[in-house]
Amino acid sequence: MRAADYWNDALSIEAYLEQMTQRREQFDNGIAQTIITPELRQAFGGRPLRFLILTEDYCGDSAQFIPPVMRLTQELDNVEVRILLRNNHRELAANYLRKDGYQPIPVFILLDAEGNELGALIERPARMYDDMAAETRRFAQENAHLEGINRNYKQMPQETLAAVMANMEAFRAAHSERYLAMLWEDLAAIVASAPQAAVPAD
Repeated sequence: MRAADYWNDALSIEAYLEQMTQRREQFDNGIAQTIITPELRQAFGGRPLRFLILTEDYCGDSAQFIPPVMRLTQELDNVEVRILLRNNHRELAANYLRKDGYQPIPVFILLDAEGNELGALIERPARMYDDMAAETRRFAQENAHLEGINRNYKQMPQETLAAVMANMEAFRAAHSERYLAMLWEDLAAIVASAPQAAVPAD
């Protein structure tokens, strides 16, 4: 099945927000605080665009990046957003894996009015990975006394993992505006690189 075949079964923004049990306030704040600039209107305005998003409500990346896209639909009539719960649609999520084979969230699948897939942004803006990896290394070097600080997250003692996650949350919050700009740039690049529909001759 194509991603577009899931569109009619996906949740509207309102339905998704209603069923959330985690991070709802963060979503509401993110929608309200997002400013849609003239540059964004130019990048995403015009032809119909559909964002089909795979997510789960516990996800920090989703709470950071989905609300601005939801706000885009409030400002631009040509943009629609619908949500699929990843855990209920693993067969679709399997088409959008990280390099390590993990099924990440969120996944932003961009479709045109005919359901053709224009591209997808998987998990977060690509440039964030290098930033976060560098911060992880810095924190580990400066906190070498923490037990298991250099282990995989799944193998870290609970206290160490909590410290690592708290630091990353603070780091991401401090750079949130820059990362949001990266998101818009990456999504706009997908839209700009997609073939334009032919204009009928007079």
